[in-house]
Amino acid sequence: MAQVPYGKPSSNYHFPRVFIYTFVLLMVQVHWVSRLPAQALRIDLFVPLMFAVALFWPPLAGLSWAFFWGFVLDVLSGKFWGFHVGSYVVTCCLVIVTMERLEMANPFFHLALIGLISLGQSMVLGLFMWFEPGESVLIQDMWWSLLARSAVMTLSAMFIVHPLWKLSERRT
Repeated sequence: MAQVPYGKPSSNYHFPRVFIYTFVLLMVQVHWVSRLPAQALRIDLFVPLMFAVALFWPPLAGLSWAFFWGFVLDVLSGKFWGFHVGSYVVTCCLVIVTMERLEMANPFFHLALIGLISLGQSMVLGLFMWFEPGESVLIQDMWWSLLARSAVMTLSAMFIVHPLWKLSERRT
C-alpha cells in the first residue's frame, strides 16, 4: 500500500467514504454525545474530523467541507450562529498554516494542535455562556467543565482521526 505523506493532500479524496463517516459522526453527536449528563463529556466530534480533513485534503476542499458541516451544525443547534462554522474554518486554517511551518507526521503535534483548538473553542463557548442572559451557571464550575471538555476532546481526537488516516493510506 502506498502511504500518503503528511501535509501532502491525497489525489484521491475518498469523498463518499468521508461523507458517510462524517454523517455517522453527526448522528453520534446529535443523538448520543449531546445528551450526555455531564457538560464536560459533551464534546465536539467535528473538530478532530476537520483537523483530519484539512490534513489530508487540499485547502479549498477542506475549507469547503468545514464551512458546509459547520453551517449544518449551526442550523441544528439553533443557538450561537456561526460558532461551528467559525470553529471548523479556523481549525482548517490553523492546520494549513501549521503544515507549512512544521512537519505534521508526529501524532503528538496532532494532539497538541487539537488540544489548542479545542481549548480555544471552549473559551469562546464559555464567553458565550457567561454573557448569555438567563443562564444561572456558576462561573467557576463552568470554566472547569469547559477545561475538562477540552481535555476529553483532545484525548478522543486520536479515535476520530485514525479512520481517516487509514483511509488516506489506501489507494482505490
